[in-house]
Amino acid sequence: MERFRNEGYDGLNITAPFKESILEFVDVRSDLDISIGAVNTIYIRDGKVHSFNSDYGGVQECIKPYTKPGSCVTVLGCGGAGKAAALAAAGLGCSVTVINRSFDKADAFARKFSLQAARPEDTPTTINHSDIIINTLPEHLPVLSALDFTGKTILEANYKSPQLDFLQNINGVNYISGRYWLLYQAVQSFRLFTGVEPDLKSMILLINNI
Repeated sequence: MERFRNEGYDGLNITAPFKESILEFVDVRSDLDISIGAVNTIYIRDGKVHSFNSDYGGVQECIKPYTKPGSCVTVLGCGGAGKAAALAAAGLGCSVTVINRSFDKADAFARKFSLQAARPEDTPTTINHSDIIINTLPEHLPVLSALDFTGKTILEANYKSPQLDFLQNINGVNYISGRYWLLYQAVQSFRLFTGVEPDLKSMILLINNI
């Protein structure tokens, strides 16, 4: 952080496992960042370090075409990305349920923001009643591979080693790769760091051809 402050950097992207701990080094936090308790972007303005959570906007851009008020969304994971995803979906008017290995952590977060929490053993039932599933788990969850996702939209945060990418070849399933989540994060970071509007069409074309 000393180098970031003093060596001419404009901004920095933060990845797990530092999305929550980085907040203690930030001078200016938005209300959203405080609510989520995690950020993935920091930048310099007028000599101060500001925080920004592009996970929130990235998730909204990914799932917005598939949502309507009251859509049921299940978020798997309650780390920095999971919290941002849950609040992003709630911000679109969705009914959100959070599932985490530690139920107490998911329940405390859900109660704070008038969301729902479910226990890990209830994952199949909860997903069955959901329209959209957002998987933010860093590791594969075996039970997911055996579930029927027909008629559902799935967004995965893990773009390096996705568990459910086989669903993109199944009719009736809307599978959204974590690469698009990454893309929409990058758009926001680029604006903050450079003050320039990125060429979104070219970025999408590149992602589509990876």
